Amino acid sequence: MKYMILVLSIICVLGYACSDDNDEKEIPVIHPEAEGTWVNPQDGNTYHWVRYGNQDWLCENMRTETAPGTFFKDEKYITEENLSKYGYVYTFEGANSLAVEEWRLPTDEDWKALEHHLGMSRQDCDAEEWRGDFEGQLMMQGNTGSGLGLTCSGYYYTTGGSGVRNFMVDGIYWTSTLDSRTSGYAWTRMISYNRSDIRRFSMMTAKGLSVRLVRDVK
Repeated sequence: MKYMILVLSIICVLGYACSDDNDEKEIPVIHPEAEGTWVNPQDGNTYHWVRYGNQDWLCENMRTETAPGTFFKDEKYITEENLSKYGYVYTFEGANSLAVEEWRLPTDEDWKALEHHLGMSRQDCDAEEWRGDFEGQLMMQGNTGSGLGLTCSGYYYTTGGSGVRNFMVDGIYWTSTLDSRTSGYAWTRMISYNRSDIRRFSMMTAKGLSVRLVRDVK
């Protein structure tokens, strides 16, 4: 009996140690290669940007008002106080209209390039749904980490009613790439406050999602 207890104790200790090793897998320390600011000539708003590889990414969600019906500002959540942090959410049409000067709505491949630069494998980059390890968590870090600062701004739904859902729970970001398999859908990226990975999937272009712009390094 004592022998069995000893064996079980050893198994528990080893199992805990293995689990602990997995839980304590270190998140890589990532810092931008360069950073700066940009003033949007459309409305005078100032944005910060960070550089990864040959791309500069804005550090804040877009907050420019586009054509009526292409952006949403549910005042229950998007107040003047938190507008600079969460920005507006846009339809696919509205998101594409935000491109100005050298800045553009990132393609699906632009997002993949960023994910790969943050450590995601090429195979995972091309996969769908939740993938990667810590890339989502890295993208949510502020200026003490990656600087990208993706936020969980929720999304605006337009079927079965309308309004913002999952505010401060999820953040979903447009790409400029349509899903060629399904009409009226485009590829997106999704982060969640309690997950460290990042989701790649397509959504209806009429929904309201957050927007980050990107530009190529000259």
